[in-house]
Amino acid sequence: MESRTVPKSEIEVLSQEIDEDFGTYRIRAGQRVHYVTISTAVFDEDTMCQPRLLIPQLPDFPDETWTTMEVRRKSDGSLTSDISFEALPAVKTVWHPTTIDVLSLEKVKRHRSGVHEVLFSGRPAICKIACFGWQIPRIEHETYTYSAIEEYREPGDPVVAPAFLGHVTENGRVIGMLLEKMDGDFASMDDLPACREALENVHRMNMIHGDVNRYNFILDRSHEPVHVRLVDFEHAEPYEASKALEELQSLSSELAETTGRGGLGVTVDRV
Repeated sequence: MESRTVPKSEIEVLSQEIDEDFGTYRIRAGQRVHYVTISTAVFDEDTMCQPRLLIPQLPDFPDETWTTMEVRRKSDGSLTSDISFEALPAVKTVWHPTTIDVLSLEKVKRHRSGVHEVLFSGRPAICKIACFGWQIPRIEHETYTYSAIEEYREPGDPVVAPAFLGHVTENGRVIGMLLEKMDGDFASMDDLPACREALENVHRMNMIHGDVNRYNFILDRSHEPVHVRLVDFEHAEPYEASKALEELQSLSSELAETTGRGGLGVTVDRV
């Protein structure tokens, strides 16, 4: 009996990274996500880079729970592929009771690679995911940092970060996090005292933020005093007095930065 395949109309490239040798793709097929590797010798550059050209050329996708596919050409020039059911890396620090399937999130806006604004329970939220396996350690680290923030904070303590809404899953494995969307302004030099206080509150939680560029401070000016939240804890470290001092001393120059370094950029990946 011939196995079922997923119609090409139900296939979508969610993320792609292409170098001189290989294209690596994260692809939705129906309600599953698979990972496909293609040598750059298989298709021309336009096909490799443009999903609308690539998808019709792909081999059939078996309607099964396989994880990865390698696409190549045989010596006679014909296309062939090998699939694997091997488990993919996943975030292991799972501390929040809520999990959310990434495909259930309605896409609103792309910010940068693996960071998207989505709708969750009808409200905007920020989804941060590892698009590919090698990005899992970064998400693992930030997930752990949010768990430490939650564990350390006592009732009445200042809120230093967005609320952690849950773990984002893909085919059942945890690949990211869902965070409260912070509305407000990025920081400027005029906000130095408020940002300094917020950063000192992070230090009191026995951690270094690690990336205090002005875009990682979100200021809600509808409150008095202004509410300041820090975001992007990917580079957070355990507290060291010398590093904390260095971070505080760098704050004024970081807030004076006007080149856009550290700001959001447009990407080609989707949730």
